[in-house]
Amino acid sequence: MPKIGCQNMYSTLKRVVLCPPKKGMSQANFREWNYNGPLNQHKLFANFKEFEDIICSHGCEITMLDSEENLFDSVFPHDASLVTDRGAIILNMGKKLRKEETKYHKKLYEENNIPIVGSIHSPGTIEGGDCLWIDEKTLVVGRGFRSNDSGISQLKEILKKDKIDVIGFDLPYYLGPSACLHLMSVISILDEKLALVYEKLLPTGFWKLLRDRGFECISASENDFMDSNGLCLNVLALSPSKLIMVDGFDDTRKCLEDAGCTVETFDGSELCIKAEGGPTCLTRPIYRS
Repeated sequence: MPKIGCQNMYSTLKRVVLCPPKKGMSQANFREWNYNGPLNQHKLFANFKEFEDIICSHGCEITMLDSEENLFDSVFPHDASLVTDRGAIILNMGKKLRKEETKYHKKLYEENNIPIVGSIHSPGTIEGGDCLWIDEKTLVVGRGFRSNDSGISQLKEILKKDKIDVIGFDLPYYLGPSACLHLMSVISILDEKLALVYEKLLPTGFWKLLRDRGFECISASENDFMDSNGLCLNVLALSPSKLIMVDGFDDTRKCLEDAGCTVETFDGSELCIKAEGGPTCLTRPIYRS
């Protein structure tokens, strides 16, 4: 069996799943998919290639996900599954247009000899963007429009034998059920005890938990948060404090660099800002060392 395990968000990324944009993504009904306007296919591919090249430059092994052409959001593979030290968990998407993505994650894990240790079933829903490891035995889940109580209960049961504590926190209504507000829309883990946050939308109980666990929290720029629809906050750690973020949000980048982080950027203006998914969303980590 290949090496697997991603029970933190910051150690060196060794193996990851990516999924290129679908050829017809620019023809999607952007209102139905909740994209921020019509998409340009050439720019989508260019944004993705720049991101992929950065991942490759760090020596990370990439496994490409194959899925149906009409599953436009499958370009964000973070949401359909979760990988623990014991194996993969197939999730159940809260966004109806994404329901079919999970079967392609199941197929990928089977083809790569990665054990599947559990699945979330209706009426339970869990999306990966709501799942945040704050340490290797604590998984925090955002309870909102994409992930619900039934899904959290099922995830607790699956992870019980691993002695992993699964803690749910309510997310705010914010822009409503059609928008994508995941837990990772308001926090990114950068290092063992370092996080980038947007405090105004952070659940109070979760903020207290971070404080009690000794986290240093960097506040994202208010202007950047609004200009990026929150995606300045969606930062992927390639290794401790070595980060990748969408270009163009210099105030937030400076906050990260002032905290000792190294930051690489890519043009995500089409693929990320317009399509509601950041660099973390573009990955499903399989193994961090």
